[in-house]
Amino acid sequence: METLSRTHTRKRVKRKRPWRWVKKWMLGTALTCTSVALLGIIFLFGTKNGVELREWAAGTLLTTQHDYWAPYTFLPDEKLKELKQQITHPTVINSEGTVTVGPPVPTKSNLVTVTLPQKPKELIEIEELDVSKGSYYFKGKIMYISDPSRVRLVVTNRKDRGDLLDEFVKKTEAIGIVNASGFADPDGYGKGARAYGVVIHDGKILQGYNPRSGETALGLTFDGKLITGSYSAEQLVKMGVRDAVSFRPQLIVNGKNMFEGKPAKSWGIQPRTAIGQKEDGTIVFAVIDGRQPGHSIGASMNDMAEVLAERGVVTAMAMDGGSSSMMLHNGEAITKTSSPYHRGRYLPNAWAVF
Repeated sequence: METLSRTHTRKRVKRKRPWRWVKKWMLGTALTCTSVALLGIIFLFGTKNGVELREWAAGTLLTTQHDYWAPYTFLPDEKLKELKQQITHPTVINSEGTVTVGPPVPTKSNLVTVTLPQKPKELIEIEELDVSKGSYYFKGKIMYISDPSRVRLVVTNRKDRGDLLDEFVKKTEAIGIVNASGFADPDGYGKGARAYGVVIHDGKILQGYNPRSGETALGLTFDGKLITGSYSAEQLVKMGVRDAVSFRPQLIVNGKNMFEGKPAKSWGIQPRTAIGQKEDGTIVFAVIDGRQPGHSIGASMNDMAEVLAERGVVTAMAMDGGSSSMMLHNGEAITKTSSPYHRGRYLPNAWAVF
């Protein structure tokens, strides 16, 4: 009897291998990242624009509390030293007697027989800044104060910390205010209790020493003239200065743009604050926001000097920048601070309008 053997045909079942797709995705991601990294290295080290970008980054880092990161831009030591030199030892020009406050004195060449009525100037006027430089952009505010006698320095009376700008406003009822002096700020946690450099308040020297090299004085005299230069506190008081602080660099002196024709990279791109004066005596506060992609990246010192020069400012100097930069008008912030705290930072002093 013939026996037929049954042949069982096994169907091959495809096993699901989810890890295979994960491996492919990881491999593709790794290859993509490697390609991007290689292209980035080629751009940063093999192109002119890449080298300029590294110089911008180094200059920006050198003006922060994180300057120890600057060598990791891999610029030559000579270039880093050059950038540091431009920051710590900027050119300084004394500006005494360059501003005439009030209307021009009549002469034979400008005498008129008919005087037309003029609209009285507002004490404070605000201009909005919105500038695109192609590779970066910035926004900010300019405050024009028509009466320089209404501008004064306010100082904190605290011992443990400085004041926020809105605290200065509550204490003094100032109608306009911006930050002024720099201060010790280890790792960004400084409390602004004590300013760097010279501080003169209401004609009295509060600080006459200058612990940081390269600082420059900015003073406002009793008759409303803005003075900037390499002056000691004693010299400033003899010159009739009522209020003064120290910082750097000078932006405009004797009508000369101190950054015209100079590379902007040494100071990087940051939030900025500056104080200036026009030839007719108008005081100018300028604050530029920064470190906020989508809103404002920040400005170079060249940008700040250019913005002020275009508006007729003849004397101007930078104040503390970064997360200290902020402006208030009628008790409200009209610029956007880069500080994590929306009310800004504790400050040793500020320039205020009354």
